[in-house]
Amino acid sequence: MRISSSWLTLGASLSLLIPAWTANAQEFTPLQVKVAAASEATTPETTKSPITPTVVEDIKRSQPQLISSTEPARVLPSASVSTPGQLDPEQTLVVPTTPSQVKLEITKPVTLEEVLDLAEKTNSDWIQARIAVDKARAALQGAEAGRSPTVSGTVQYSYNDSAQTRLSNINNPLPAPLPPRNTISNPLTGTVGINYTLFDSGVNDATIAAAENNLRIAESNLNQARQTVRLNIVTAYYNLQNADETIRIQRQAVKNAEKSLKDTQARERAGVGTKFDVLQSEVSLANAKQDLLNAEASQLVARRELARQLNYPPTVEITAADKIAPVAEWKMPLEESILLAVRNRAELDTQKLQREVARSNANAALAKLGPQVGVFANFNTASEFTAGGGLGTGYQIGATLNWNLYDGGKTAAQVDQFKADQATAESKFEQAARQARFDVESAYINQRSRFQQIDTATKAVKQAEEALRLARLRLDAGVGTQLEVLTAESDFTRADVNRVQAIIGYNQARANLERAVAGL
Repeated sequence: MRISSSWLTLGASLSLLIPAWTANAQEFTPLQVKVAAASEATTPETTKSPITPTVVEDIKRSQPQLISSTEPARVLPSASVSTPGQLDPEQTLVVPTTPSQVKLEITKPVTLEEVLDLAEKTNSDWIQARIAVDKARAALQGAEAGRSPTVSGTVQYSYNDSAQTRLSNINNPLPAPLPPRNTISNPLTGTVGINYTLFDSGVNDATIAAAENNLRIAESNLNQARQTVRLNIVTAYYNLQNADETIRIQRQAVKNAEKSLKDTQARERAGVGTKFDVLQSEVSLANAKQDLLNAEASQLVARRELARQLNYPPTVEITAADKIAPVAEWKMPLEESILLAVRNRAELDTQKLQREVARSNANAALAKLGPQVGVFANFNTASEFTAGGGLGTGYQIGATLNWNLYDGGKTAAQVDQFKADQATAESKFEQAARQARFDVESAYINQRSRFQQIDTATKAVKQAEEALRLARLRLDAGVGTQLEVLTAESDFTRADVNRVQAIIGYNQARANLERAVAGL
């Protein structure tokens, strides 16, 4: 079968010459919201892009990576490195199967800056948010494809041996010398068709607007996921620092308890001490060792938690390289911090876009009640091999008009659902705005309180250390008791713990404040 190329050329030219005449027949609201392409779209209420250029560059640069030979491959998805419309090579999903693949063999100190850089490449929540952006972008491309004409082709071949013709040859034979009627036929037919929607009452425009806003929502969620991931990593790192410092404090407490026990035992042997003092010292030492064991367990858990969030190789043990120190003080007043938060929070942008999506969906539902006008062109060919060959050609052109005059109230019910979605988005927007203010206020208050506690706790450590020294001197001079020494040791340990907690708490509150204003 041969299909003339001139007809295909004619069809392609027709698709370019037909004007894209589209307009909304019915509007959900008097205000028609037109959204630009996803790469440069902005809503009237939002002047900033919810995704930073750095995030876009990271998405484009992302490649499938194998972090370690002993762990599964991590796929960092990106439409820019994939073949559009085709599946990527299948990634093998594996889990460790031998003890050597999960045994911790390497210890690697890492800084907070290093783990934050790594988190945006390996964290599962971050990767999933990037996948959602790729999915939304593909959905937008699918919606925009509705503006293009569609071309379809069919080819059919059949081989027929007609029983009816055979019966006619038997019952009504042709007179001689005419041959019997041919019972065999094997036609070959082909059709190439072009369809284009001239006017759809605005269905496609509303669908594209919804897809564009869904892409911006995915980008806003990606920005939000980035901030959440960074805050979680910062929190996990501070917890590890806290565990490390707690071990140092508890080890010092064990040393102090051991020294007190030796002194008490020596005084008992010299006849100036009692068995009761020895028992008190032994109990104090046992308690200190118990606290040290708990601190060591907490340290191991904190290391594994940080490694889990980073998707770190399972054979590497992470340790904190940074020393505990207060970060820079927050200089911005509370009121300005609140205003910055309500301008920058991705959650607020998301709810604005959700409202626009609901309005676009309602417009699309209403537009489906309007007329739908399309044109088509078909080119047909046919050939019959048993009839001496030859090729027959034909064509068909026309237009269609579809108008749903009554749908039983289905569209009205759909519009009511989308109105509910709009109201929900508006309510969530107000809720997110109140939450943003509370997050800023609570973090601001906590960081100021913790900052003041650092100075107080530092002085308390020096005072407790001096009190312990004096308690031991009093005991050696015979004017103090062993209970005073044990109490002083306990106060010194508690003061040191309070100092660490004040610094870690301040740093954590400072990080929470940065996240509250969407600046982490």
